[in-house]
Amino acid sequence: MMCSINEENLAEETMVATPKLSVTDAICRRCNILKAQVLLRKTDPYCRDCFMKYAVHKFRSTIGKAHALKHNEHVLLAYSGGLSSGSMVKLIKEGLDFSESKKIKMVFKPTLVHIDEGLILNLSKHERKETTDFVLEQAKKNGFDVYICSLEYCLAPDLNDLKLEMNSYQIEPSIYESQLEMLFGSVKSLTAKEDLLIRLKQRLITLLATRLNHAKVFLGPNATRLAGQLLSAIGQGRGAQIAHEIGFTDSRTGTVFLRPMREFVDKEVAYLANFLGVDSVCLPTLSSKLGSTASIGRLTEDFVVTLQTNFPATISTLFRISDKLKSNIADLNPSDCERDSLCLLCLSAIEESSVCSASTARHISQTFSRSGPSGHPSDDLRTHPLQSVGTVRHQDSTSCSSNCNSQGKPCCKTSNDQIKSDWSAVLCYGCRITMEDVKQPELMPINYLEELGLRSRRQVMRQSVEQFLL
Repeated sequence: MMCSINEENLAEETMVATPKLSVTDAICRRCNILKAQVLLRKTDPYCRDCFMKYAVHKFRSTIGKAHALKHNEHVLLAYSGGLSSGSMVKLIKEGLDFSESKKIKMVFKPTLVHIDEGLILNLSKHERKETTDFVLEQAKKNGFDVYICSLEYCLAPDLNDLKLEMNSYQIEPSIYESQLEMLFGSVKSLTAKEDLLIRLKQRLITLLATRLNHAKVFLGPNATRLAGQLLSAIGQGRGAQIAHEIGFTDSRTGTVFLRPMREFVDKEVAYLANFLGVDSVCLPTLSSKLGSTASIGRLTEDFVVTLQTNFPATISTLFRISDKLKSNIADLNPSDCERDSLCLLCLSAIEESSVCSASTARHISQTFSRSGPSGHPSDDLRTHPLQSVGTVRHQDSTSCSSNCNSQGKPCCKTSNDQIKSDWSAVLCYGCRITMEDVKQPELMPINYLEELGLRSRRQVMRQSVEQFLL
């Protein structure tokens, strides 16, 4: 006999929230002696000592099981000033000072690095100075050196152009400030701004690590934030990159990024910071004071946090699923593959283009949408979708507004459309969507523009050579 459960009753029977245990009179489930001070997953009470042993073991096992560090290796710690990165720094500090057994003592050499993002967050110089002073104070308190660099130097073409200060920081105007402000001002959607910020910060940290001769970088995002990024990555067409975006190790840039806090949820980080005495500074983000629907990233993170409140296994389930997802594209690194096969922004492998690709489907959908209620797609679009989409783009770009004064030169819209067409050939699907929202792609780092021209010329050369091959 087949199952006769109604769809209406299915949600009620399966989606049952975990009952919450009162921590008032609860006893620690590990030692069964002391009174509980921590309640995890609504049903697991711990005393302070047992929770700290649990947290330290989780942190060290996350690092140790990856076998990613060598003895006395120099490591950069990306410190933003928040609770998660602050807890990471504190755990590493205590791990370096641990003296009971050399077998579990951390043996790498950490250095802090802080990125000042105040320029694009519209913070005043006084607010930026307060944040950097806090970072300097915390670095001195933990006995670490700290390097501070402003975000606008992500546009620097060379390592020697980076303005990097050690154990001090002065806010001084740079030649890249206006370029960065104009670049982010030209981005239409908040989702694209957040994604572009991630890529530029990744580029800057890679430049800093290269200049300081550090091959490894510790990042501070915890499980709650990464779970939101997981769903956001899928929504933005980055499903093939989940292993890099969410996993413990990301080596796409040549510098290895590690995420030792990826096993801790927000609640565990809050308890950990409280017990360790971690100080933090509240920094705004691009989506601060905006609603949950302001961007894909904000929406997915709010969804995960709300679901985690009633169903504590939400984040762990997402992580188990993400660990099983693998791309059907080979895992390529810049050192062992042709440069043209990697995305210019995120350095992921570019998927092979085909008539049935997601990009083609998206362009066709846009063409139908923009034709208006009275518009009808032509027969050519049904028979030759790629060619017709390109024709529609060209026709749209041939019209020029009255503000264009470029007489005797190519139309401003035509040249801008040509730049975006060139970008689409060197980007993965996710970065392609981001760059479509950038109105002034010529403001991107000069290295990207030079590489863009180089790949375009190389592609033209290949096409001309192929004509002579039998």
